[in-house]
Amino acid sequence: MTSPYGNKQPSALSPRHAAALAVYSVMAGQSLNQVLPALEPRVSADDRGFFRDLSLGSCRWFFRLNALTKILLKHPFQEEDQDLHALLIVGLYQLLIQGKAPHAAVHATVDVCEEMGKGYAKSVVNACLRRYGREYENLLPPLDDNPVTATSHPKWLVKLLTKAWPDQWQAILDGNNERAPLCLRVNQRQLSREDYLVLLAEADIDAHCGVYSEDAIYLTESCDVTQLPGFDQGFVSVQDEAAQLAAQLLAPADGTRVLDACAAPGGKTCHLMERADIRLLAADADAERLKRVDENLQRLGLVADVVCADVSQPGDWWGSEQFDAILLDVPCSATGVIRRHPDIRMLRRREDIDALVEVQQTLLTQAWAMLKPGGRLLYATCSVLPQENSDQIVKFVDGHDDAELVTLDKPWGIACNAGRQMFPTAGGHDGFYYALLSKQQ
Repeated sequence: MTSPYGNKQPSALSPRHAAALAVYSVMAGQSLNQVLPALEPRVSADDRGFFRDLSLGSCRWFFRLNALTKILLKHPFQEEDQDLHALLIVGLYQLLIQGKAPHAAVHATVDVCEEMGKGYAKSVVNACLRRYGREYENLLPPLDDNPVTATSHPKWLVKLLTKAWPDQWQAILDGNNERAPLCLRVNQRQLSREDYLVLLAEADIDAHCGVYSEDAIYLTESCDVTQLPGFDQGFVSVQDEAAQLAAQLLAPADGTRVLDACAAPGGKTCHLMERADIRLLAADADAERLKRVDENLQRLGLVADVVCADVSQPGDWWGSEQFDAILLDVPCSATGVIRRHPDIRMLRRREDIDALVEVQQTLLTQAWAMLKPGGRLLYATCSVLPQENSDQIVKFVDGHDDAELVTLDKPWGIACNAGRQMFPTAGGHDGFYYALLSKQQ
């Protein structure tokens, strides 16, 4: 797909127009992380929350809403009018998911056709939305009978999850459709979790402690985190509770040399340094994302060695000094954080998983060579797929006589054939996987 506007873009956008462009861009293969920062400033400040909800929500429910558009449209939109298809998705999201008053939502959505310079489509968009309003009681039941359209996930992912997790797949899919809570990580170099809860209470911000991470606090309502007490001073960072468990599990001792092998954007890097006085090297192959590591370290007043390096190519940057501990948070399908990044379900493909598994195998093999005998390596993903997780670790341990799997007897997640798997939890943590390996002397 190419942009229907060429290089000429309107300077200001209504929230519905901006959301249609966001969804259209994801349909064309771009991520919301790429498109939202460019679109949001062109929406009035008062409408930006609505715009983000329309954009994320339309992607979250895309497969369900897209199936509905195919029923409602007599003829599909042409290639040059796929932005109108995206607009229809946004319109249906308002009616089906948000429960907006039909008259106002339909009228405002149809008006966007003029904003797009495509007034000729007003009658089509209007007819589809009004037909849904008349016939939804008959249109929706068939969609509810198919897990793809009932839960709004791609067919390949539904198939993989039902096979891998026959008892949990429905809860996983339902969890992906929940809104993720805002979770903070308290920097206990600065103050205790209990002291920070007091600061939040004094600021009339309702919050409670996480269950599994010793540093986690959940806010009852999301907010501008930069306005939180002590944020600029490094009192807290935003990090999911499951991700916070990495520092607790690896638990490097003071004075040890630690590698964070795929460090960007630096949440786990900083957490490791908050919990111990270590010599840490943060490596990542993405120079742009690596800037976030520096920013996070600076805000928190921490110092680490940061290098732009591909861990799969150690000959380009690594000498020979091995590490006492390694955190290997590998690139993955991100199927455990779909609720935070709903466009994943539109962008990820089945063939991506096999390619990622190969990358993970290479990273694991190369990182293992950098670990001292007696050292520990923590393998982590934000995936819920065994191919990237327990299957990966079983294969690695079977092929390395010096690799011993450390049993994680924890109150979170479930034990699988290797490591421990967490699933997205309503009001709680994301989906995550951990396996801890010890290198034998």
